Amino acid sequence: MLVNVCARIEEQPYGAEVIYRKGRTMVSENKCPGCRRTVCDGCGIYRKLNTNKQVRIRFPKGFKVQPGEGLGISFDVGTTTLAGMLWDLEKGTLLEAETGANPQAVFGADVISRIQAAAGNREDLGKMQKLLVEKLDEMASEMMERLAGSGTLRRVTVAGNTAMSEILLGIPPLQLSKAPFLPDYENTVYLKGSALGFHFLGETDIMVLPPIGGYVGADALAVHGYVSMEEKEGRILSIDIGTNGEILLQCDGKRFACSTAAGPALEGGAVSQGMRAVRGAVDMVSLTGRFPMEDLTSRVIGGGAGRGICGSGLVDSLAWLYRTKVIDHTGYMRKAGEARESGVPGRIAGRIRQEDGGCKFLLTDSRDPVYLTAGDVRQLQLSVSAIRSGAETLLEKAGLKAKQLDRIYLAGAFGSYIGIESGLAIGLFPHVPKEKIYQAGNLAGIGAAMALLSGEALQYMEEERKRFTHVELAGEETFKELFLAHMNFPLNF
Repeated sequence: MLVNVCARIEEQPYGAEVIYRKGRTMVSENKCPGCRRTVCDGCGIYRKLNTNKQVRIRFPKGFKVQPGEGLGISFDVGTTTLAGMLWDLEKGTLLEAETGANPQAVFGADVISRIQAAAGNREDLGKMQKLLVEKLDEMASEMMERLAGSGTLRRVTVAGNTAMSEILLGIPPLQLSKAPFLPDYENTVYLKGSALGFHFLGETDIMVLPPIGGYVGADALAVHGYVSMEEKEGRILSIDIGTNGEILLQCDGKRFACSTAAGPALEGGAVSQGMRAVRGAVDMVSLTGRFPMEDLTSRVIGGGAGRGICGSGLVDSLAWLYRTKVIDHTGYMRKAGEARESGVPGRIAGRIRQEDGGCKFLLTDSRDPVYLTAGDVRQLQLSVSAIRSGAETLLEKAGLKAKQLDRIYLAGAFGSYIGIESGLAIGLFPHVPKEKIYQAGNLAGIGAAMALLSGEALQYMEEERKRFTHVELAGEETFKELFLAHMNFPLNF
């Protein structure tokens, strides 16, 4: 295990175990990979590692770095968020990290809008590629600047969903825009940065990882690269919940994969006061007090006034509104009077406000109000049902029941911070004992780093890719039936 970083902003100061090879001796240190101090709670890399996608960095058992020269960057390119990590290629140590918003959002928050724009107009495709290239260039430059320019950038790996990868490569996503939704490239692509329009990374070797199939992109392959190396055997479901939700199942030597249009709601988009998990976002909601004085309280990242609500806060709030009967199993938000009649505690019922478009619920205090509206609940139900139904469709393909799973991996920043009990309460994933659910962190980013640091790991992922059966959910009657069924919240939780 080469790097082990696990911390959250509000938790204890962090020391990362860094194990690397020096000559023929394995040297172990307990230092921040940024400032190299034994305990650190303030340097730039600490803050980057503890925000958004850089949540947890741990390589799987058996992974070995193949030492190289100079420096390298691994990028996880998501529809909403970009994450980069700067590595020492010889030691396999993490030196810097950077996150940012994908600037292509001006073409639409969801991946379908971007595909339609890129496939329908080459000028728009060029603009989208340029925006992404410039942002990645900027992130690379900032990481190198903080490193004081020590070392030469040799290579970069990119793991993104199929659409983001094709747009980066300047490939019109024509096949991806229509049934049967096939990728427009298949294998790992090797290019000089200048060929894609990079300036800072112009002389760097760029390696874009291949997709599994359809909307199941290289980011999902990177997730699988980690999980399958960590779990050599067993029945394992991996769910990377983002704007484009990707679900993988490995069992009894078989591999299944699908992508479901989870939409941006679970990442804080498509809801009235949604936002990323940054300062001012409600990220946790909990019950406080005893009957009959119960109330809901919200935690705001960084303390102070709330400005909006991020994904983990959305799942918590949805779960507690359902548990306390503010909303029923269909997602209907009760009016204040109806809520009291249904047994909702007085203080909680008093947070319901009625407006022309329906009701809304006050999550914070009225001075800096953050609301969850009835319309927000509907958007979240669509996302929740899409994820759950996609997972259960794969289980049916494999002839498995949820109870037969050995483990569920939740990948991505959202998967790392979500309350497991809240997720089970609203039916976000198949019902299994919570002990079987593992919040694994940004596995797409770690998988991209594995491909950067080891040619063997890259080859392994390329071989594993060919073993997958890609399931196109649009043509699956089972998915359609499950989607309608799971629009309602579980009656038993």
